[in-house]
Formats: sequence, structure tokens, C-alpha cells
Amino acid sequence: MSLKSIRGFTLIELVMVIIIIGVLAGVAMKSMSSAIQTGRIESTKQEMEQLASAIVGNPDLVSNGSRTDFGYVGDVGSLPSNLDALVNQPTGFTTWKGPYIRNSFNQASEDFKRDAWNALYNFTGGVTIISSGSGSNITKQFANAAADLTGNTIQGVVLDGSGSPPGACNGDVTISITYPDGTGATATTTANPSANGNYSFSNIPIGIRTVKAINDPTHDTATTYVTVLPKSTIINNIKFGAAVWNGCNGASGNGLQYVAGSAHLENDGTYVRFDIYNDTGANVTIEWLKAEYSHTPNAYYSQVRWGGQTVANTNGQRYSSGTQVNFNSSRTINNGANITIELRYFVDKENGNGNVDDVNMAGTTFTITFSDNSVITFSV
Repeated sequence: MSLKSIRGFTLIELVMVIIIIGVLAGVAMKSMSSAIQTGRIESTKQEMEQLASAIVGNPDLVSNGSRTDFGYVGDVGSLPSNLDALVNQPTGFTTWKGPYIRNSFNQASEDFKRDAWNALYNFTGGVTIISSGSGSNITKQFANAAADLTGNTIQGVVLDGSGSPPGACNGDVTISITYPDGTGATATTTANPSANGNYSFSNIPIGIRTVKAINDPTHDTATTYVTVLPKSTIINNIKFGAAVWNGCNGASGNGLQYVAGSAHLENDGTYVRFDIYNDTGANVTIEWLKAEYSHTPNAYYSQVRWGGQTVANTNGQRYSSGTQVNFNSSRTINNGANITIELRYFVDKENGNGNVDDVNMAGTTFTITFSDNSVITFSV
């Protein structure tokens, strides 16, 4: 082959090659940039999850069926004012048990406060953490409201070893709860139960709380440990190991009683009506009832009336057998008094308004449990 037959690239061909290489490089850079951005977003989301767990705990940490981790709020009783409080103990906060977040060995001491773009997280003591480093907000909300974390309720009934409420002895019973007060210290709230044993504590922060009942004359003590979850009302009943009300002019009767022959049906069998009698020896306050029954087809009701007044009503999911129906306000039946109770609107569907058929409850046996632990049984 002669040298004259060897042909090189023309200028146009070289330019085209350079253009193609540039396009490919641009596509590769764009793809790489997108991958980097995606990685930063995911890294930031993971870190925000860790920050949220540091504040309110990890709900997946469970022992013996109960949650064990409640983070900063569980120890202190309030939200941190800033992210620094998760690592550095605020002055005077004796209930603080942090640090609640730890950096890995290759992180700077304050990296936990910055997102993957090195921008500071926006957190000012509320229920959201915001990252803005990507150019748009990434938000982690760990509660609907602060009250869901710090405004919970513990309530229940205290009974002695015989299963009786304290009656007139209620002033001798002290129920206490100790919890973090939100400012780094602890607070103890005490209360006497009602004559029928009911007690309630409100504004309790999430965490594991100790509720203690002491019968002052005998110094008998009953202690319970209550796991308080976010946005919750916890039922915590307390029972002494002995009949500690003996010697006090308290409740000596037999509890709430069914008035024989009072149960009957109304409104084509869809209303169940019955009377109860207070034979406890003291006035009794009722917070809820639970009706248990068996019927084919399944039957559901949507309203409870007490002495002619509606105390529970649902427009959504109806009440089924075994459902604890909480009253819209507590109701008191005086010692020696009778009251009429109605379970209304029995139908064959638990939900919805269409294609619902009325159910006649004739021939059904009911067992009714009240919040004071009285139990009655009757048939209609």
C-alpha cells in the first residue's frame, strides 16, 4: 500500500466526534448529578428519622409486649427546644438521660444538625423537622400535635382484695403518679378515688409511669406500671391484695343490680331497655359500659341512653358485642336509686347506612359490665 492511500479524519469529522463525546459526557454528568441528589435525599430522610426517634423514641423497641423507648420526651416530659438538647444536657435537667443521638466515628460533633447539603435542620421545639438544603423542603412530622406526646390520660378503678370499691373509705385512699414535669425535674400528682373507686390523671407525658395506691389506715400499697403511648387514654385498674376497706363504713352492698323483670324490647325489637339498682352503700359514678351477647345474624347498636339522656352515640362504626362504650360524660347513680338504660338501633351491619336491616333482639341474653366492675345478666 502506498502512503498516498492513507487518509486521515477531516475537520468536520473531528468536530462531530468532539460533539458526540460532549453530549455523552453531559448525559453522564446529569445522570451522576441526579444519583448524587437522590442519595443525599435518602441520607437526609434517614437522619431525620433518627432525630425523630431521639425525640420521641423508637416504637419498634418492645420488651414483653410493651414499648420501652420514648426518647427525650419520655425522660424530660416535654419537647426539646432545639436539637442541641438531644446531645448536650440542658442546665438543671436531672431527668435527662442522653445523649439520645450519637455521631459515627467519621462525623464532626455537630453533623447531626445538618442535612446532606450541609444546611442546618429547621427545628424549634415543635413536632416537625425540616430540611431545606435540596432547594425544596423535606419534612419529618413525628406527631400531630405536642399534646399527643404530653397530654395523655391514665384512668381506672381501685378495688380491694374482695373486689369492692372503697365507698366511704375513699378519703383514706391516696393514688399517686410521678412523671417528668417538662423542665428537667419530676412532679408527683395525688388524688383520692371516688366512692366507686374511679380515679383519673391528665396531662401525662409518654413513657413508662408508676401509679401507686396507698390505703392510709393500713399502709397497704398497690403499685402498677403503665406504658403511656402517644394520644392515649390508658385504663389502669388497681387492686389491693386484701380486703382493706374492712372497719370503714364504706361500700357494703352488692354493687349495681339488675331490677328483675325490667328488661324488655321496644321499637320492633331494636331497642333493649332495662333497669339497674344501686346497692353498693354509696353513690356510684359510671364512665362506660360493655354489653356482651350472641345473636344470629350479628347485631350492632349505635346509641346508649342513661335515664332518658344519650350518653354514647356513633355515626360511624357501630358498637358490637364486647365493645367498651365510653360515655360522653360520667353518670352518677345515687345509693338506693334506680336508673333505666337503653341500647338502641340494633342492625345487621357494623358500618354504613345502605342495605342495613333492623335486627329484633328477642330471645337474646345480655351480660353488662359497668366501669365500677359491677356485672348484670338478663334476657329479653
